[in-house]
Amino acid sequence: MKEKWLKIKKKYWPPRKDQFLILILVGLLLAVIAVPVEEKEEPEDMREPDVPAQAEQQETDYEIRMEQKLEELLKNVEGVGQVRVMLTFQGSGEKIVEKDRTSALEESREETVYEEHGSSERMPYVTSEINPKVDGVLVIAQGGGNSRIRQEILEAAQALFGVDAHKIKIMKMEESK
Repeated sequence: MKEKWLKIKKKYWPPRKDQFLILILVGLLLAVIAVPVEEKEEPEDMREPDVPAQAEQQETDYEIRMEQKLEELLKNVEGVGQVRVMLTFQGSGEKIVEKDRTSALEESREETVYEEHGSSERMPYVTSEINPKVDGVLVIAQGGGNSRIRQEILEAAQALFGVDAHKIKIMKMEESK
């Protein structure tokens, strides 16, 4: 065994320049591999925002805005008087976010694109929004007892929301005491 070691030592020692360079690179590689890597936890303000909660709030805001707009429009129609509106929606809205797509060989990857608002707020970049579809309309109006007013309200709701007549209910508002 000692003889083999001496033969190897004579053959490779002292090393030539190219062997010496390879020896240094192997040493550096082993040092890099041996160094432990700490996983840094992202600060809480850099994590993804709670998108479902925000989306739900925006859907509710959209629904309230649509009801208020219809109330304001109907109040201005002669004979309708005071009015209250409730809309029901089919499903929920949808936001389409921008994605970076990369593909290499037979593998593809998608990554969400974020907008930076200030130093701590990151929001997904929304390219388009699809609002929920109105499924039903309830209108309570002072003039809801008049058949002509009922017909005008019905036609307005159909024109605005594309809802079938059987999904629109118009009622007379109770007289204030």
